[in-house]
Amino acid sequence: MTDARPISVFVADENTIFREGLRTIVNRDEGLSVVGHGPTTEGGLLENIVDAQPDVILLGLDQVTADHVETLVAGVVRAAPHADTIVLASSVQAGVLQQMMGIGVRAYLPKDVPHRYLLSAVYMSRFDVSGHGNSRMGFLLPRPDKAHGPPAGVLSTREREVVELVGKAMTNAQIGRQLSISEGTVKRHLHNIFVKLQAVSRLDAVNKAVALCLIMVN
Repeated sequence: MTDARPISVFVADENTIFREGLRTIVNRDEGLSVVGHGPTTEGGLLENIVDAQPDVILLGLDQVTADHVETLVAGVVRAAPHADTIVLASSVQAGVLQQMMGIGVRAYLPKDVPHRYLLSAVYMSRFDVSGHGNSRMGFLLPRPDKAHGPPAGVLSTREREVVELVGKAMTNAQIGRQLSISEGTVKRHLHNIFVKLQAVSRLDAVNKAVALCLIMVN
């Protein structure tokens, strides 16, 4: 069952232009509402998040390092434990995705992700599908109590190429042209990828492949 009220969102990023861009994208959607914003280096950021009590926090960073996760990211998650924290970053250090998963971050998305993917991730905070294990929409990283170990199966070289291009928001037709294979073959590869990674969406497959260090998303 869904809630009729808008999803409340807090936007944090040191870059003023990027932060204002996120605010504009979110506020244009009638189902969402920005309830607070601020730079990540602001001394009162965590207090502002506590006061706002948002449903979702969009936390923008440049490169995510282990130090960032232990300090800023962990602090944000603790400030609003009932919110879904979505980290937006240009790049992440190796192993950091697993670290973010461990402290309760709900999603990692590249900063250049298409707007529709970002808004989809925000909207997933509305749904409570706890208790269904990996059926939870997979571009949201599973909480520690939902994790059941790495998905079964190892991707082939071609499957890794396909899911990496999916991560660049390419359509099946575009992937086929890029790899010189038919669209039907792309669909078969995607089916196998979904099965092996226990994925429920294209973005789910990408995030699980990244979390397992099968591909890198720049």
